[in-house]
Amino acid sequence: MSTRQLTLGNFAAHCLDEIKSVQAGDTVIEILSSGKVVAVLSPPPPEEPAGTLADWMGSGAGYMTYGPGYEPDEPAFAPEDWECFQEEKK
Repeated sequence: MSTRQLTLGNFAAHCLDEIKSVQAGDTVIEILSSGKVVAVLSPPPPEEPAGTLADWMGSGAGYMTYGPGYEPDEPAFAPEDWECFQEEKK
């Protein structure tokens, strides 16, 4: 990767081409004003894959906990409670 120094006026005249060269990852550009570096354009660091939620928190094995007396295979409502809801819909 090369580093180039451009005056502010020269950069302004060719900014689109200069930004494309930075995006391609070939160049770092230092922009000069009155002989001093006032800005630096460089390509962004490579993106790291974010992964999945399971990657972030681990496999999740062993984390499935329920409240006391809760059985996940049992229905959430007793049959008599469900009948009450069915009557309201009629």
